[in-house]
Amino acid sequence: MLFNVLVLTASVACTLVSAGDHRLLNDSSTPKTCNSPIYCDGPLLKTVQMARLFEDSKTFVDMPTSKPVDQVLAAFEAIGGENADKESIGRFVHDNFQRAGAELVQVQSSVQQPLAWLDKVDDLKYRGWIERLHGAWANLTFEFDTSELCDGCASSTLPVKRPFVVPGGRFREFYYWDSFFVIKGLLLSDLDHLAKNMIENFLDFVDIVGFMPNGARIYYLNRSQPPFLTEMVKIYYEKTKDKDFMRRALPILDKEYNFWMKNTTVTIRDQKTGKNYQLNRYNVENHFPRPESYFEDYQTAHNGTNLTETQIIDLFSNLATGAETGWDYSSRWTRIKELPHDHERHSYDVLRSLDTRNIVPIELNALLWSMENTLAEWHLEFNSAHGRATKKSKWYARQASKRLDAIDKLHWNQENYTFYDYNLTSHRQSIEFTPASMYPFWLGAIPERVKAPSTLRHVFDVIRDALEQYPGILTTSFFDSSMQWDWPNGWPPLQYITLQAMIAVNDLLAPEDTKLLDLAHTLAERNAATAFCSWYKTGGTIPGILAKAPNTTDNGHMFEKFDVRFLGGAGSGGEYTVQVGFGWTNGITLWIFDTFRNLTAPDCNSAYSYNV
Repeated sequence: MLFNVLVLTASVACTLVSAGDHRLLNDSSTPKTCNSPIYCDGPLLKTVQMARLFEDSKTFVDMPTSKPVDQVLAAFEAIGGENADKESIGRFVHDNFQRAGAELVQVQSSVQQPLAWLDKVDDLKYRGWIERLHGAWANLTFEFDTSELCDGCASSTLPVKRPFVVPGGRFREFYYWDSFFVIKGLLLSDLDHLAKNMIENFLDFVDIVGFMPNGARIYYLNRSQPPFLTEMVKIYYEKTKDKDFMRRALPILDKEYNFWMKNTTVTIRDQKTGKNYQLNRYNVENHFPRPESYFEDYQTAHNGTNLTETQIIDLFSNLATGAETGWDYSSRWTRIKELPHDHERHSYDVLRSLDTRNIVPIELNALLWSMENTLAEWHLEFNSAHGRATKKSKWYARQASKRLDAIDKLHWNQENYTFYDYNLTSHRQSIEFTPASMYPFWLGAIPERVKAPSTLRHVFDVIRDALEQYPGILTTSFFDSSMQWDWPNGWPPLQYITLQAMIAVNDLLAPEDTKLLDLAHTLAERNAATAFCSWYKTGGTIPGILAKAPNTTDNGHMFEKFDVRFLGGAGSGGEYTVQVGFGWTNGITLWIFDTFRNLTAPDCNSAYSYNV
């Protein structure tokens, strides 16, 4: 395929947050950044982060000040500023900052017991475990309270009016795409009001800032994440039929769509036909290390062979863009795909080959197609007179049609029966497996030629092959890159999307075609078993049903990711240790048990497997 890139859009508009008073300011004329002298790029941030006081760079930028900002800055200069020694920097942080997450306050919330659909779960171990997960939402529900901060003190939190669910672990705030899977679980737990609160927080951000940031911290204001807000509103409305809520949400969803189209659109010309296709990519302009990963980004840029200033800026932009994708980081975004077996090349060399902004991701365009298709329907339903299509409804329908044509031409590979990312550097598809290829099947962004039963019967061959290679859940890739969104890790959101894709495609096949549902049931079994056994092996217990595992002192953990090489193991790799909590794992697990029947808990102390 021969295509030329015609247009790459400029960076997004400016949004500033004042560290002292948290006022949100909107200025569409300048590059987007944040202006805190503490939590955003500057001498203080660089000095503290490069002193490596904390194992995780995110710790410092999550610490509110204990003194007014002007006093903190004066104290920094008093120790010598950028020339201070590590001991002085340590004392400075101790004397001027509170603990990380001090402004995060747990909300007392009641969780209805028992679950209305719990009778669907026959296995007693699984039933007891699901009851635990249902009750765990109370442990993950918080709000930001900065009222105890002194006058003039600062926090990196972005203000919100309502409670929210955090993922858990180091994530002391809510995140964009994570929250879709959390909200799915909240709705299954009949916590509709909390689900609505979370969506309302997102709508407020888009309404005021113009887009939804990566997460609720000011250092995330230079990027977003996969646009799931329309999908959140959709699942909430499907359950509640709250039309007043929809009328509030609809113009704000229009605003988010405009953000993505203005700032991430790329036009690609087919050299053979001269036809132009418009698709979208992730795109963040960033000239400095990410504040929450400052030391890690700095080391990546400055270890090994010297890079030019232009190359360093490009690397920092690609690192931030990789974080915007939600897959931070993955071989999808790099030119070097995996570490050599002799380990002569370190992991930062792989990250140095990031080319994120030149990848046109299939899942982003499937999500935007779904947004266009859904907004066309909603403008017809909520804004039309006597059922007549509005201009907006017709316009969104045309946008969806054009995008589907571009997905067909640029992303679909008929030979391999799958969707691939499109690489703007090589002007061709990236022929490598990832579960991102499942998004169009889940969301319905399927070109007509793909709907042929002879094609649909093959689109999950690669999933079957992957599950035959390893006993655990579905791998994220087949590359061993040391990055966490690669083998051997499997991630719950990608399991959910793959399972939903299987269900959607099965509905398009003849009733006698049952192989796909059998495969879906196997993947669901593996996901339930691996999350359950990792919980059990970290101390999970059910009185009278499941005794605590020997030599465990914790009370059972739910992990953010898992090792696909066996059932029951936490994932690894990346910039931080595997996190527990965990919002999206809990929500997806609830959905699996609400959707699939006859799941039987394994004996986690014995070898077990679920064959394809």
